[in-house]
Amino acid sequence: MIATQPTPAPVDTTGADPAGDPGWREIEFRILGSVEVVDSTGVVELSASKVRTVLAALLLARGRVVSDSRLAVVLWGDDPPVTAAAQIQTYVSRLRSKLAPDAEIVRQRPGYVLRVAPDRFDLVRFEQLAAHGRDALAEGRPAEAAEALRTALALWRGPALAGVTEYLSDAERPRLEEARLAALGDRIDAELALGQHGRLVVELTGLVAADPLREQLRGQLMLTLYRCGRQADALASYQDYRHLLAEELGIDPGRELQDLHKSILAAEAALTLPATEVRLPVGRVPAEPLPARLPPDVADFTGRDREAAQVVALLRSRADNGGRRLACVIGGMAGLGKTALAIHVGHLLRSSYPDGQIYLDLRGAGPQPADPAGLLATMLRALGVPPPDVPASMTERVQLYQSRLAGRRVLVLLDNAASEQQVRPLLPESPTCAAMVTSRARLAALEGVPLIDLDVLEHVQALELLSKIVGAARVAAEPESAVRIVQLCGHLPLGVRIAGARLTAKPHWRLARLADRLSSQRRRLDELRIGDLEVRASVALSLQGLDDPARRAFRLLALLDAPRFTVWTAAVLLDVTLGTARELLEQLVDARLLDVAQADGASQARYFFHDLVRALALEHAADEETADERYAALDRTFGSRSGPGPQENG
Repeated sequence: MIATQPTPAPVDTTGADPAGDPGWREIEFRILGSVEVVDSTGVVELSASKVRTVLAALLLARGRVVSDSRLAVVLWGDDPPVTAAAQIQTYVSRLRSKLAPDAEIVRQRPGYVLRVAPDRFDLVRFEQLAAHGRDALAEGRPAEAAEALRTALALWRGPALAGVTEYLSDAERPRLEEARLAALGDRIDAELALGQHGRLVVELTGLVAADPLREQLRGQLMLTLYRCGRQADALASYQDYRHLLAEELGIDPGRELQDLHKSILAAEAALTLPATEVRLPVGRVPAEPLPARLPPDVADFTGRDREAAQVVALLRSRADNGGRRLACVIGGMAGLGKTALAIHVGHLLRSSYPDGQIYLDLRGAGPQPADPAGLLATMLRALGVPPPDVPASMTERVQLYQSRLAGRRVLVLLDNAASEQQVRPLLPESPTCAAMVTSRARLAALEGVPLIDLDVLEHVQALELLSKIVGAARVAAEPESAVRIVQLCGHLPLGVRIAGARLTAKPHWRLARLADRLSSQRRRLDELRIGDLEVRASVALSLQGLDDPARRAFRLLALLDAPRFTVWTAAVLLDVTLGTARELLEQLVDARLLDVAQADGASQARYFFHDLVRALALEHAADEETADERYAALDRTFGSRSGPGPQENG
């Protein structure tokens, strides 16, 4: 149950003066409780649950297009009325009249997009505060972490998405509730680090009673009880949990909780000491390990054992490595599980790098990749450098960063890199450290850093992943439908994961039902979306940075209903020279939007789309190319086989 918190007063970030502007209106969007719009006069009346549902769906899309078909699903489920399109237009029209001029709903085929300042959305503020608190806790600032996390949790006014249809709440509320519980767990960790265990006993006892299978809360309660001098109660709580797991799930507690139980049983002195903030002079190596900052390992990690063993072999620190840099790049198209593999390997290597593991998201696939100078500042703070001592210049930051790593055994995970220029300053030079880089780009210009290129899962591996997500019994009951699902997902891990998540969210669905829905190429990308996971959005990020000719090539090449095509075919279709066609194809290959098959004996490379990438390209072709342009491209291709063909441009 969520305790009701006082609603925070709206914060003015616009710089407008309500006293000096009689037309001034501050607006705020809330979904962490009942779905509401609040302005300077109070709550804006939204009149009906379906209007609130459309608003919530647009807000949750974070500036992305929400298709008409998606809106129909969250409004009416699988049985929309014949007047669905007209009703959606009515609901959008009502919202526009309520929100103007502070927010704009734009028609952008195949749906709508809501344009609103992020700081006006309570979920965005919650996520920002929770992330700040999590970072502060990892960096040894528990007081700052506790304050940020308390402020984040105060934004919750009750169960999220109250007042919307069950179709939207069932799909989105579990993810939001999980985020709230994660922030709650971090806040309790911060308060435990501050020695505030005395006032946490009652709260944790209630939380464990409400969610008895949540292991993190159980461990926090055990530690709290022990620090309050109640060792017997802490041990009894563990035994209760162990029996509960055995009866309901047939499993044992996790390794961390078992270790905590042993420490409490042995009354280890370290348990009574709350963590303290560590501030080290510049250049001083800490006597204790640095905080581990890897994200949690993927519980259902599947199908990459060979690649994981390869990365571990490359990065296992050895005294005889000859001073060479220990680093590798994990590359591949969107949705292949590059980050999941890197995080999994990071956890496998923790014992080899006991001085710390640092994770950074370089935001390389987004519109604004992270600045290396800012990333270095984050690294230095993680390595114990107080913020006032972080140098101003890039050169000095690099020098200090490398000096702090010298002689240490630290693992650095640079996730989602954009380019070699972004990565180079962040790679450790010390042979005792190691780095993993994930990127859609191949980053071939990084000297001495091998590339491990991922492909889609093998068929058996994709079925295993689906089975781990939805349960072996459901897959065994409908094996043919399970095969269809993974095939229609193109064996792409992200697609299989989303399909599995949708089936988990719909335990009453047969697998055949989802397989049938995925069989429509026109609807497939709409189906492969749940919560913040979406194949369409993930792949579309790879289009950023392409120029107009390459985007046009991406759209038109998808019209070829053929498993493979040559540069000659592309040149005819695009009406360009062979040299230009070759350059455009290589741009798409570099962006991970096209793949290259083995060249044949005549050294003629053949190109192909992944099925889900082609589905996205066909959507763009339908939206951005006229019917005449599409027909003309196909007519050039299939009507020109006896003609002279395209020419090289030298």
